[in-house]
Amino acid sequence: MNKVKALLKNPDFSHRYASVIFAGLFLLGFNIVAAMNPVFLTTRNFTRLTESAFPLMMVAFGQTICLLTAGIDISLGSIVSLTNVVCVLLMNTDAAGGWIPGVLAAMAVGFGCGALNGYITYQFKLSALIVTISMQIVYAGFALLFMPVPTGSMHMGFYHFIKFKFFDAIPNSLVIMLIVLIIVRRLFRRTPFGKAVRAIGGNQQSAYSAGIHVKKTGIMAFAISGLLCGLGGIYEAIYINSGDPTIGMGMQMNAIAASVIGGVSMLGANGDFLGTMFGVFIFTMISNLLNLNGIDTNYQFLIKGIVLIVALAISSIKNKEE
Repeated sequence: MNKVKALLKNPDFSHRYASVIFAGLFLLGFNIVAAMNPVFLTTRNFTRLTESAFPLMMVAFGQTICLLTAGIDISLGSIVSLTNVVCVLLMNTDAAGGWIPGVLAAMAVGFGCGALNGYITYQFKLSALIVTISMQIVYAGFALLFMPVPTGSMHMGFYHFIKFKFFDAIPNSLVIMLIVLIIVRRLFRRTPFGKAVRAIGGNQQSAYSAGIHVKKTGIMAFAISGLLCGLGGIYEAIYINSGDPTIGMGMQMNAIAASVIGGVSMLGANGDFLGTMFGVFIFTMISNLLNLNGIDTNYQFLIKGIVLIVALAISSIKNKEE
């Protein structure tokens, strides 16, 4: 107990993890309040909550990576739509391993789209915001070109594997989510690459002077972000058991809100993927509770918009204080 108190009083620890701790405590309090609705505590609702959180979690992790570079990617929702379409179109539902081409293609497309965003941004020294707003339209257009209307179906073997529950209570999606969290958190906190990404986000010129290959690092960061969106697109195909060229619409904005709620700075360098995970669950639980209480969809958009504005305002205030 004394060690915990000493750790919390440590200025460096408090500065680094204050936002994450706040998001975690807020999520805990939110769960306590939500528990007043008896349906919320059911295993079925927990599974639904986790499954709906998974795609947003992947996009939010991707958006966190971009924010760490002091950039942003508005095209992530469209990348989810495009990879969702590619996954379904290239999936052979009749062969035993027919899911492999679709999954690999979706991941490759996600990685390629992210890399292209990074290349245009860093090669031509353009604003990531402007580049990705433009590329959002391009990727959305390709998704609609390949699949004008929702269609197709998933490989049932792969579908049942992802939908598997441990002990009939713990969704496989939660396990995969935690594995991805561990990988990206370690990659961007402990490795030279992750430290280089944060250095770019802190001060690009100083990072260049320190010998960091800014362009290569930035492109790879955006590429990994796109790869994570590919995972989100694949899971969306499983979730709805089909392809949908508009499935990722607006997801990038929810991801920004979740990341900022989790303590990620929009000025770059600072942020923790654990906080992003808390932010995603807070954001997803808001939707879940609104649905459980029968709130009209139009009001749900309004409430989510307010949450996004509040999150951005909190981020702005926090950045000014720092």
